[in-house]
Amino acid sequence: MPSPNSIFKSIISSLTRRSPKPSDGFPSSAAAVAAREDQWKIAVAELSHKLIQATRKRDDAVLEASRLKYSMAELEKKLNKLEIYCRNLKTGLDECSSINSNSSPCQVGKIQNRQSFNLSTSRNDDKEVVENFLVTVSEARTNIRVLSRSLTMQLRHMGGKVYDRITSLLQPYDIKISLSKSPRTLLIYLEALLNKSFFEDFESIMFQKNSAAQVLNPIDRCETNYSSFKHLKSLTWEEVLTKGTKHFSEEFSRFCDRKMSEIVAMLGWNRAWPEPLLQAFFGASKSVWLVHLLANSVHPNLGIFRVEKETGFDPVYMEDMGGGGDKTRKLVPSVVRIMVAPGFYVYGSVVKCKVLCRYQNDKSSSTAATSSGGGNTKSSIFSSPPPP
Repeated sequence: MPSPNSIFKSIISSLTRRSPKPSDGFPSSAAAVAAREDQWKIAVAELSHKLIQATRKRDDAVLEASRLKYSMAELEKKLNKLEIYCRNLKTGLDECSSINSNSSPCQVGKIQNRQSFNLSTSRNDDKEVVENFLVTVSEARTNIRVLSRSLTMQLRHMGGKVYDRITSLLQPYDIKISLSKSPRTLLIYLEALLNKSFFEDFESIMFQKNSAAQVLNPIDRCETNYSSFKHLKSLTWEEVLTKGTKHFSEEFSRFCDRKMSEIVAMLGWNRAWPEPLLQAFFGASKSVWLVHLLANSVHPNLGIFRVEKETGFDPVYMEDMGGGGDKTRKLVPSVVRIMVAPGFYVYGSVVKCKVLCRYQNDKSSSTAATSSGGGNTKSSIFSSPPPP
């Protein structure tokens, strides 16, 4: 950057070049003086305009540099989160693969004896299904969290009735919400309500209680569900806007309609949903439906498990979502306050359910924590339960 003295000298030299010189032999008159003053004013105005333009360009450049710096910082944060997510996912897949490969022949034999067909011909396919299942469960949780965040932003404009409705839904858990004090808490509690609605009747065929099986042969049923998973996996929001969900799958379309009605009734929603919110709902519905298809693409199917409030915290089957604060670091989870997301049984392992807990002092419970394997709330989402 040029120094202020050089800028001042350049302005003075420019003015000197532009300043009119008096003609020799003619006395200066009032008209000549006025003309010279006008020329000076024009020169100064022109230089002022150039100075303003240069300052404006400099400010724009500084602003653009700040934006780029901020974008790079945000991109670095996202890349770090993605790297951690991929590392944890790879760890879970490796654990699942090692568990399946180390299964004893006695356990496989017992499974074969209980079934009327041989499962050994489909073990390689089962491994592929399990890997897709773990990835899809993670995507379902992420998409439901995105839907919860989108709903939270919309609820700011809905008034107090919706908050009263949510408060009444959380009343059995002795939970009170306040958007002004803790918006993240509202986000998690709304996520818990959405997961409860989405995964209701997950064990039933097509999420419908007492529904009859369309395909009686277990092997054919598994193949049908996995084919449906492959067909719907690449379904995009743009395709849904063009053709609708019914064009791709009538069962999935009915599932979306049913869950939309349940969520609207749960929240007392009386407005049309904007497109970004509908897109978030589609992402959550699709991922939950894919989890259901994959869970029923193996036989026996991959089961779901839930926990009620006041259940004792078990780090093998549960992951505490409230253990990151400064206060809770000195405490250990005692009992479940509310379940945020359900867990799943995956052969000899589990996908931990997500919970919020009540805590107790670490000193008063150190013996119990040691005997139960500790309260490490930051362990992997994928865990191997102890043998029965």
